[in-house]
Amino acid sequence: MPASTSQSSASALKHHSAKRTAAGFSLVELLVVVAVVGILAAVAYPSYQEQIRSGRRAEAQSELMRLAQFMERIYSENGCYNPDEDCSAETVGEPNIGIRAEHYTVDFSSGPTADAFTLQATPVGPQADDGILQINELGQRYWDEDNDDAGEGESASAVGLDTSDPDPKDLNWIRG
Repeated sequence: MPASTSQSSASALKHHSAKRTAAGFSLVELLVVVAVVGILAAVAYPSYQEQIRSGRRAEAQSELMRLAQFMERIYSENGCYNPDEDCSAETVGEPNIGIRAEHYTVDFSSGPTADAFTLQATPVGPQADDGILQINELGQRYWDEDNDDAGEGESASAVGLDTSDPDPKDLNWIRG
């Protein structure tokens, strides 16, 4: 009887150890999971980054709209965009505009005159390759998405709505 007991306990031990190894994950299974997660991350991360850039751009567009409305209030109260005693076109008195955009530098592209202004948002930091945004007193919007700025024969400082012939594809903030 002792011999058969040792055989049955060896058989039970063998059967028990086989169950234990079948309960875990194999190295191949883990590598497949890691590969799938890596592929998903490689696809999702650029899309996430573009959504972040798009959100920051929308924030700058909102800020430009707010400042354009502010300039229109100045015009309604004073009869000109550069308030001084006589609202002369030669005098450039830039109003104090409060800026709230974090990833853009917002300012006048050239100082406002009595009857015109152009506000410009220049991207900085992680938005640097996003292209400038502009809006003028007529409500015309400009976005140089591909950073090809100045028109042909224009100076390097003349960009977008300040050029004599801005690129028609850039005369909108929305791309679709």
